[in-house]
Amino acid sequence: MRAGLTFNFCFVLLLGALSLSAQDPQLSQNFANPLLISPAFAGLQDQNKVYLTHRNQWPNQSANYQYSATGVEVSLGKINSGIGLLVATDKQFSSLQTNLVTLQYAYHANLNEKTLFSMGIQGAAVFRSLDYAHLTYGDQLNQFIVNGSLASTTDPLSSQYVNAIHYGDLSAGLLLNHANYWLGATVHHINRPNQSLIRSSDELIAPKYALMAGLNIPLSYGKSLKPAIYVKNQGAFGQLDLGTSLQLDPLVIGFSYRGLPLNKNSAESISSRESLIGQIGILNNRFSFGYSYDFTVSGLGVGAGGAHELSFSYILNWDFGQRKSYQRYRQSFACPKF
Repeated sequence: MRAGLTFNFCFVLLLGALSLSAQDPQLSQNFANPLLISPAFAGLQDQNKVYLTHRNQWPNQSANYQYSATGVEVSLGKINSGIGLLVATDKQFSSLQTNLVTLQYAYHANLNEKTLFSMGIQGAAVFRSLDYAHLTYGDQLNQFIVNGSLASTTDPLSSQYVNAIHYGDLSAGLLLNHANYWLGATVHHINRPNQSLIRSSDELIAPKYALMAGLNIPLSYGKSLKPAIYVKNQGAFGQLDLGTSLQLDPLVIGFSYRGLPLNKNSAESISSRESLIGQIGILNNRFSFGYSYDFTVSGLGVGAGGAHELSFSYILNWDFGQRKSYQRYRQSFACPKF
């Protein structure tokens, strides 16, 4: 029984490691750390801020995913710019891990008293590794059945893996931010880096294109409704995510659906029906904290354990002498918080 489970685990792992249509991590609180979505958000609101994100997906499965990210944005208001720094870790199963360090730059231009246009670029150094201690090959399983122990493998596939690789990754984004709405577009993996862990093999990451938009609908003092849409396409994979949050200062309550298929007739669209998401958070002038839970609606079912996601942000009291001595416009943006 143990050998059978190990074989299934390794088979799924190999599929994940070798898939040519590998996808980026999917988050539920997409805008709680906006630096993860687009470099155009860096320093957007003339403030210095730190972000923390952690996601635990499918905790009841051996194919457990753990994703953590820390981000810092610094405003360079005197030159209408901002920079961002991201450090993230993506653990898939117990063997495959991706670490990255990302540097972002954004330039912001005031179009009028209520509208700002931002352009951002980012470069990332990515480090990907595979722990072979958790891999079991077919000939080892045969030996286990006969001898009751796992001996060393002679499978020729085992010599084709490399322990770790590193590569550079480029992305860019645009953002139009108004007092009552915002629109954005990003493209990740512009250079299509090769992330293969197999010698003499190519596993090019497909560019990920994304469109996003949201509204800020004031209801009364301290109360507002903020619907948002997020469209993603990467290779054969596409999703249309819909959601809204109700802000009742300082409480935020949100509900969204991730995975509405873009092409109902494609086989890929079936796997994109993913989760119903409930969220609750606290937001004030200095910090925000959010928790969300994904109710799995895909074929995995509720037995997979859904996904837990935490987010935290805090405005830093740093002063680098870079804040604008005055602003032509005193703007209030609809930039998303969760």
